[in-house]
Parts: sequence; C-alpha cells; structure tokens
Amino acid sequence: MARASKSKTSSQTTETGLPWHVVETAINHEVEWLREAIPEKIGADVPGYDNCLYTLRKIAILIVTGTVEAKEFAAREGHDLWDDLTVTHVTKQFVRHGGEWHRQMMAVLSTYFEKQGFEVVSEPYLPKGRADLGVYKDGYRDLFIEVGTTTAYKLWWNLEMLSDCVILLVPEESHAVEFICKGHNRYPTLLGTRTFD
Repeated sequence: MARASKSKTSSQTTETGLPWHVVETAINHEVEWLREAIPEKIGADVPGYDNCLYTLRKIAILIVTGTVEAKEFAAREGHDLWDDLTVTHVTKQFVRHGGEWHRQMMAVLSTYFEKQGFEVVSEPYLPKGRADLGVYKDGYRDLFIEVGTTTAYKLWWNLEMLSDCVILLVPEESHAVEFICKGHNRYPTLLGTRTFD
C-alpha cells in the first residue's frame, strides 16, 4: 500500500504526471548511455565512492530531471574534434592515456581554445579535485576539461556542486562528452545566504 508523505512541502510541489516506470526507464537508459560514453578510471579506496552503478544512476537522475544537460560528440572518421590539431601535435604516436599522450592532448585543447580568444588555465580547482584545463571568456560559461579518464564519483560530485558551467570529458581525440550544469545555485556560499545589517 502506498503511503502519502505528511510533510508540508510535499503538498506544495507540482506533479509531473509521469508514471514511475516511465521515469525509471529514462534513468536506466541514461545509465546505459553513461556506461558507454564515459571511460572511467577505477580507483581503489576513493573516499565516499559508492558503487559505480549507483554513482552513474545519480548522474542519470541529474540528466533526467534537467539539472544537467549531456551531449556526446564524435568526429568524422580520420579526423578529430579540434580542427585536426592532433595531427600537428602528433598525438597518434603516443600510447593513448599515457602521460605523454595526456600532455599532448592538453596542448591541443589549449591551442584550440586560445585560437578562439579564450583564456586557458592548467589544473583549476573544482569542488572535488582538479580539472585538467579551465577555459574562460566573458559571455561564456566556464568550461572545465578532463582529458583521458576520470571517476564517475568525481564527475557526479562536481555536477552536483557546480552551476552555470560546462564539464567536458575528452577520452580520445575524436570523442567528447559535454555536461552543462544549469544555473541552479542549489549550494550558495555562506555570504550569499546571509543578510548583513
């Protein structure tokens, strides 16, 4: 038997009208897509890291609820997503996801965005860890780039905490996954929540 919540706030929320099984199907669809789209670094003993499947589910819920928008990009065969800059930086000769490949891809991405007038900063701090690159320009959302692999937990944490920015995962030259964090501002700073007389 279903039981209604007795909380005051539940009566103030609006219903979506979607049946439970439709929402669960959408969440499961996003989890499957995330499994394929995001190469994950499996790390031992990451503090707070719960099972990857449940972390992917948390990311999927952010997508299904519209808090985060996600897109996958793939280049045409024989090309990359970065104006073929990987050819001039000869990333192909290095082992993918090795240290030298990682440095070369960061150089490719820096060059790509700097040519468009963006400021590029190495290893900016995020709420959880650091991104490989931060890309900034007035009038644009801040962009944080992860080259190679990352953990689902680090991605989920940063998607939960950040607002009005983009996290771009670049697992290889011809593939990228973009997560747009909407301007939800669910976690304001203490100064933003207080009124001073």
